[in-house]
Amino acid sequence: MSIDSSKLLLKRKNYKDAKESLNKLRIDNPNDLRTNFLLGRLYYDLNDLRKSLFYFDKCNNLNSGNPNVLFNLALVLQSTGEINKAKDIYNKLIKINITDIKSYYGLFKLDIENINNEFYQNLLNLSNNEKISLLDKSLINFIISKIKKKEGDINSEIEYLNLAHEQCYNSNLNFNVQSDYYYKKIIPKYFDKICFNDEFEKLEKFNDLEHIFIIGLPRSGSSLIETIIMHNSKKVFSVGEFHGINTSIFDQISKTIYSKDFNINEYNFSLNKKKFQNRLIQKYDNFNNDRFLDKSLENFFNIEIILKFFPKAKFIHTRRNFKDSVIGIYQTMLTELSWSHNIQSIKNYISTYLKVISYYKEKYPNQIIDVDLDNFFNEKEVEVKKVLNFLNIDFSENYLEFEQNKNLFNKTNSFLQVRQNIKKYENKKYLPYYFLLD
Repeated sequence: MSIDSSKLLLKRKNYKDAKESLNKLRIDNPNDLRTNFLLGRLYYDLNDLRKSLFYFDKCNNLNSGNPNVLFNLALVLQSTGEINKAKDIYNKLIKINITDIKSYYGLFKLDIENINNEFYQNLLNLSNNEKISLLDKSLINFIISKIKKKEGDINSEIEYLNLAHEQCYNSNLNFNVQSDYYYKKIIPKYFDKICFNDEFEKLEKFNDLEHIFIIGLPRSGSSLIETIIMHNSKKVFSVGEFHGINTSIFDQISKTIYSKDFNINEYNFSLNKKKFQNRLIQKYDNFNNDRFLDKSLENFFNIEIILKFFPKAKFIHTRRNFKDSVIGIYQTMLTELSWSHNIQSIKNYISTYLKVISYYKEKYPNQIIDVDLDNFFNEKEVEVKKVLNFLNIDFSENYLEFEQNKNLFNKTNSFLQVRQNIKKYENKKYLPYYFLLD
């Protein structure tokens, strides 16, 4: 199989076939840059960051100074806690190319103090540069909004934040419009009416294990719960925000629901079990540990589907108060979530979420538990024991001493928080922004 075919498999998230084909290419030519780079990307997607780091390091040795290699290397390093090394790479990339907005954004995510006066002026100038993409402009304005927040200028902060979200949404308009249609029209109407056809062959060590799904809204403490589980168990592998269930659904329904002659009132939301199982194997059957943890938060929509294929699955629903959820999401740049770029869209999404999670909690009360962020900070040990007992994971006395655990990785916006001591929940953190909810 050619390198281009392997690249296409990876793009389609056929991870099992992509891994097999790339490993064959690597055996034939162990020093091929493209093969090693794609292996780095493959293992990054699979959340196996040690292997990802190995291949990007090798790429850097094969072609030192390659900006694309360096940027991906920095992403892996920051996810594994090597913050200073990631910072050095981002600074190096900006010296190579002063218009490299992603590297400015990388520095900002590490620490807002990394955006010094020189970099701030660069960003202001680049925000008016016609050659800068709309997505990059949205990242610039998001950074500026955080600088304004730090200065205490809440009006300017919101002005830049609004602009950043508008630009981000419009930078991938077709995708975001289609995504909105799914979450605003399809899901509310059909989440409890999904049909299944055909049959599939069960795999004992795949379908019948107590896989873990953390579900809920962004900024609700999900990364904290994931970290605690991984710190207390060596028998579970976290695939992170893998989105394997959602992408397997779209593999089957996207052509239909996005066709020009689609009629939502006549639609039959059905999934072919055999095809779906094959897609799950491509995505999830790639890990040394049999039991996996998936933190794709949107899976509260997919509980019925998941239980068809993983009947012993356990769901941990993380939550916080409604107002803080809305503001917390809006103050985070979640580029791939269409509904997160507008306050009203966030409120609409949460309204659907509340309806769906309430339905499934009543239907499957023994397979879903709630973890309230506020309660967690008030009674850490009680809440941790509740989660670990639910998952049949042994409780250890150092259940929260994970800040020095070198085996914990995180690719989300919370990659810094998982290495810090747990702080008390700040009840008034978002109070100055509640006016945005009116």
